[in-house]
Amino acid sequence: MHRLRGSETQLSNYANEADAGNSSASASLIRDRLTWMVYLQLAVYGYFLYGFTPSVTLLRDDEHVSRAISGLHGTGLALGAVLVGIFAPRLVARFGRGPMMRAALVILSTGIILFVSCSIVAVTITGAVIAGFGGTILANVSAAMLTSHHKGSAGGTAVTEANGLGSGFGIFAPLLISAAIALKFGWRAGMLVTVLIAIGVGVTFRKTLSSDTGGRIVSHTAPHSRHMSFEFWQACSVLVMTTAIEFCMTIWSSDVLQNHDGLSKGTAAIGVTAIVAGMTIGRLTTGRITLRHSADVLLICVFALTLVGFAAFWVSTLVWLAFAGLFITGLGIALHFPLAITRVIGFSQGRADLATGYASLGTGIAIGIAPFALGALADHVGSHTALLAVPVFIVLATVGVATSRRAPDPVPPSAVPIAIGDVPGLAN
Repeated sequence: MHRLRGSETQLSNYANEADAGNSSASASLIRDRLTWMVYLQLAVYGYFLYGFTPSVTLLRDDEHVSRAISGLHGTGLALGAVLVGIFAPRLVARFGRGPMMRAALVILSTGIILFVSCSIVAVTITGAVIAGFGGTILANVSAAMLTSHHKGSAGGTAVTEANGLGSGFGIFAPLLISAAIALKFGWRAGMLVTVLIAIGVGVTFRKTLSSDTGGRIVSHTAPHSRHMSFEFWQACSVLVMTTAIEFCMTIWSSDVLQNHDGLSKGTAAIGVTAIVAGMTIGRLTTGRITLRHSADVLLICVFALTLVGFAAFWVSTLVWLAFAGLFITGLGIALHFPLAITRVIGFSQGRADLATGYASLGTGIAIGIAPFALGALADHVGSHTALLAVPVFIVLATVGVATSRRAPDPVPPSAVPIAIGDVPGLAN
């Protein structure tokens, strides 16, 4: 998830830094058939990702399970991403990016079909694992393709455009799920739209997908010692907190709207759209700001913005104010991951591959544990009260940044890992 939700912005910023002072990167970007193929595949992933979070709440009602058990679907999604880190590099090296992209569409679709097929918890969680595996491969290979196909700042521009399209397309997922509920088709019909889109993209670009499209995996060798500094681990803890914030909000905000604010299931699902809309706008409008100010300063600012948005959402009983609070929260979350991962790499003393490997483990743990733990807490105190864990995460992340003894080192474009498995995949 995080590949889609943040690392594209990171790659874009590095590329822009490399060509600072030059003409606009978009002027040299040629959007050929391969580029549009990748754009649309990330749109498929975006629709699934932002449809999955409200679907977990709706599925819980069908399965009649606790919030803690329901939260295991998010854990399953995280497990799928972890499995990508273990197996995907070898698979891409063996078969190439094009065939793996095609396989990822099939795997993602299979997982979604299992996820919506019944109300048996073991089956739906298995579907989440499979969908997480396919979706993460799709997102990782897509970013690797764009950064290798479009050189320099053009690659960064392409990845940013893909990120915006993916997030923007994801906005429609909660809306279509809500519409499917209103039309009596059920929320599952809204999720199955992902499969239809995946089939359409696969058929349209079947010849493009048949080639390697981008070459075999590129790897960077991590130099020397695996020992990392205190500042590095502190930066990793900040990254874990930002991941927990994002997933707790996107998975459980609709439950709060439904059970605390009294909204219908369909209307509550739209609340996720407000978060995603804020994230999309935030990513598409802050590129220049991230080049002018340090990651530390910007993180403190977006943490404050996130806290303001959360407060408005949490205290409000008015629908419009709650949705406005979620939108503001999304604006803050938009830069959490790209800035946090930039700091992690900046404290790695040039060992980008090793740093992002550790970061991937941290984000996977956060994705797997935080929503589940919040769900378990919600079973005892209610989701509205349990969501107060989010400002705790914000405060801890703020302290982690503010107490850093030094600023992270600048990250040169050559240090940006572009191979699958090099950058945390889910995350978003």
